[in-house]
Amino acid sequence: MSNINTAVQLYEMMAQRFEKTGWTPAQAAVYREMATFMKNECATLEEATAKIRNSHLFDAPAVALMKDKIHAYIRAAKDDEIEGVEEVYRQKLAEIDRNPASIHDPAFFTTAHNIYIKYLGRLNAFINIYGNYLCGVESDFKADNMNDAFKDLERYGGDFAQCAKRPEFRELVPISDEAYNNFVKNALFYHSNPPDDTKLWNEIKKQVDDVYDNVVAVCDERLRTWKEKCGACLITAPPDQNGDYKYTEIIVSDAYED
Repeated sequence: MSNINTAVQLYEMMAQRFEKTGWTPAQAAVYREMATFMKNECATLEEATAKIRNSHLFDAPAVALMKDKIHAYIRAAKDDEIEGVEEVYRQKLAEIDRNPASIHDPAFFTTAHNIYIKYLGRLNAFINIYGNYLCGVESDFKADNMNDAFKDLERYGGDFAQCAKRPEFRELVPISDEAYNNFVKNALFYHSNPPDDTKLWNEIKKQVDDVYDNVVAVCDERLRTWKEKCGACLITAPPDQNGDYKYTEIIVSDAYED
């Protein structure tokens, strides 16, 4: 009899401890139920062990633990305000109520994790948009980076205008409200009016061609000067392996004719 009384007291103590935390109601209820069951239905510890093993109470502590964990995940999801995560957890709670054995199926963790990954992807894409905005989009390479950042945001299910209104995205950009509003406005304008890639490439090609033409002109002038001054060059080999070649210009004509 003393053993059963000790077990009852132990379960009552555990129920009280879980009740005091305020965060584990499911476990508190289970251990309270087990204490009451053992006190009213069992004369010995052996009898209690056998009856619990053949009742719902045998798996109840594990089920209660999972339910309390999921409630904690729900609280965190509310704080994070990530759309869809809380619903995943609530659906799992309903599934456990229908079928307690479903606590062993971790698929809901993967579902929630994928939502978090998309959320983090949106955060990263948003800050990349701001980074490219700081650099400017005058060159084709920067323009491509900006376009890629917008595509990433959309790929992860984000809308720039809507994201910009949320506090977690605002906190990513440590600037004044006025500067932030300008960033959002200009980024939206850029996204709706991307630069003309063909025009950019034509401008770059023209700059390259101009440089090339100048280089060719300079080289032609130097070649003309050399031809006017000399028409040949005498090369003398060094006397040994440590010596240097000698070059002697031979003046042929002081004028050059095309």
